[in-house]
Amino acid sequence: MYVHLGGELIARVTDIVAVLDVRLVHSSDINQEFVDKAGAAKRLLGSGLTPDCRALVVTKAGVITSSLSPATLARRMTHLRQAAMAWERET
Repeated sequence: MYVHLGGELIARVTDIVAVLDVRLVHSSDINQEFVDKAGAAKRLLGSGLTPDCRALVVTKAGVITSSLSPATLARRMTHLRQAAMAWERET
């Protein structure tokens, strides 16, 4: 299953490692370094750290910026995981 990350971006739920509030990136040197290195390695997808960016979605393949709040993304992923588990029980 895939989760919509805002705009035209989607990610496979099983590939998502973490969802970070972008405010944590701005307040932490190590988080900023992580994003900078992802950008340098061409693994930063989305519109980048623009004023619209509210969350960073860390996946197995890279980092995706999202204009959706981390809480919204977490809620979407929870619903998808619950639906997948229910579907697996039925089959």
